[in-house]
Amino acid sequence: MGRKNKYETRYLPTSWAEVEISRIASKMEAYRDATEPGWGVVEWYSETNNFKVPVNRDKSDQSQVLLCDEDTSAVLYPRVGMEYCLMPDEKINLREAPRRSELALIVISHVNGYCFWAEDLSYLKIFVTYDEDGFIDEYRFGNWADSPYEGETEIGFEDLSETDLIEGGSYEG
Repeated sequence: MGRKNKYETRYLPTSWAEVEISRIASKMEAYRDATEPGWGVVEWYSETNNFKVPVNRDKSDQSQVLLCDEDTSAVLYPRVGMEYCLMPDEKINLREAPRRSELALIVISHVNGYCFWAEDLSYLKIFVTYDEDGFIDEYRFGNWADSPYEGETEIGFEDLSETDLIEGGSYEG
């Protein structure tokens, strides 16, 4: 029995590399990746090893804290209210995070690029500036309520390349 591909991947061509951006089909999977230890963004750390190596959850170890890995981050955007950020090396209290049912957009940063889930594809906004060669010089992500800063252009996920030009061999940079 074949499984449906869980990700749709596109590429953001910058002057230094292509950034992989993947759309996650499942809200449950995106929320789990962002908030559950062992799945991606967050892990339990303990003072007993100086908060350096992830540990298994042990409620008797009162020094354990939930932290975002140093190479990842996530932003949870509820339909109403402020976004909740999970940032590297910051202590996380998931009781303050919006519930999965309240979310309209989840954006996750990891070492290979970014992935996201959006209730509506138009909820993810990508703002870019271009260099003199037409490559993207800088970029940032926003939600449906954000607008471009001076000098930025708004693009959507569907505007990104479906082909990794570096791997595909047609990138000269």
